[in-house]
Amino acid sequence: MITLLCLVAVNASAQYDRNIVQKLTKVDYNRWHFGFILGLGFNDYRVTPNNWVDEDGNKWYAASGGLKPSFVVGMIVDLRVVEYFNIRFTPYLGLGQRDFQYVAYNNAGEVTNRINTSVDCVTMDVPIYFKYSAKRYGNFRPYLIAGGGPMFNMNLDPEVPILLNAVDVQIAFGVGFNIYLDYFKLCPEIKFGFGLLDAINRNHPEVIGTVNEVCTNSVQRLTARMLTITFNFE
Repeated sequence: MITLLCLVAVNASAQYDRNIVQKLTKVDYNRWHFGFILGLGFNDYRVTPNNWVDEDGNKWYAASGGLKPSFVVGMIVDLRVVEYFNIRFTPYLGLGQRDFQYVAYNNAGEVTNRINTSVDCVTMDVPIYFKYSAKRYGNFRPYLIAGGGPMFNMNLDPEVPILLNAVDVQIAFGVGFNIYLDYFKLCPEIKFGFGLLDAINRNHPEVIGTVNEVCTNSVQRLTARMLTITFNFE
């Protein structure tokens, strides 16, 4: 949807570019500029089950509970390299929740048990992005962005049913466009991100012998997936 709006905006502004009074005409020529980020993240995990069998002979299947919204706030440090190319450091804090579902089957394929659980997540992402901007049309300028970096999990409470590792690494790419206003740029942006490491921490002795033991034992690999929609103020 944002991509479609971007294309429509560029097309319209290209037709009327000569009749538009451009705002902030020199802002893109600054060597450095700063800003802040507000938005929503929609987070999920790709769960690879390992068909773990418990002591009663039930085979457990693990799955993600689906996309869950989270609140995103951060800052922007932007370095202009050349006319169309920038490098950006955008650390941001994410506050949200992850849901997981576990289903047990007996040898006849019948469901014998279900467990639904969730984990509150507080993450700190510190990515570096490479931004390629198109030519400015009037007071609009679309761009592409790609990069990645470490993601730190701040919730390390050992009492949670499924314990996540303290550090993950993600890559992300997306699109956005600059809207030049009187005093700042408003930049709607959408990004897709993917975790590269196994996010589950298997050193979780607090759940051994409890019903939550299945939350770790039934998962072979857990990798993050993220959709982030932000409004950047620069």
